[in-house]
Amino acid sequence: MMFTQRHKSMFWWLLELKVLRGLANVGEEHLPILRTMHDVGSKWAQTFLKENESLVFRLGYHSAPSMRQLHLHVISQDFDSKHLKNKKHWNSFNSSFFRDSVDVIEEVREEGKPSLNDDEKFMSMELRCNRCRSAHPNIPRLKSHIAICKSPFPENLLQKGRLLHAPTKV
Repeated sequence: MMFTQRHKSMFWWLLELKVLRGLANVGEEHLPILRTMHDVGSKWAQTFLKENESLVFRLGYHSAPSMRQLHLHVISQDFDSKHLKNKKHWNSFNSSFFRDSVDVIEEVREEGKPSLNDDEKFMSMELRCNRCRSAHPNIPRLKSHIAICKSPFPENLLQKGRLLHAPTKV
C-alpha cells in the first residue's frame, strides 16, 4: 500500500501488485489476489473511517491503468486535492472508466475476466457531481459544488458495497 504524492482526494492510496499488468491481464486464477487486494483496501478505509466518520471511500481500478502494474485505488469521495486539476482526472474516477472492485471480482468469478471500459470518450465527458450528478463547466466550479453538496450518492453506488462508510452515513 502506498500513499501517492499526487492524490486526487483527501485520502487516496494505491495497493499495487507488480506481477500483473492491469485489468486486461486478469483471469479467474487471479481471484484470490483480487479478493486480498480488496480486503486490504477495505481495512485501510475502515481505519480512517474510525478517525473521521464523515468520509466515504470507493475501491476500484481504472479500465486502462496509468501505471504498468495492476493497482487498486482506495479513494475518499471528497476529491479535496490540489492535484485534481482537469476533466481527465475527475472522469477517471467518476465515469464507467473506473471499475468498482466488487464488480471486477464478480465479473472475474462469473465470466473469467473483467469487462473494460477503456474508451477515451469517458475522459472527455462533461463534469458531473459524484452525488447529485449536476453538470459544471470547469474543475474549480465542480470542486466548489462538491464541497457543499449533501445529496445522496447515486443508487448504483449505494448497492453491493461499492461505497465504504461509517454506519448510517452517506
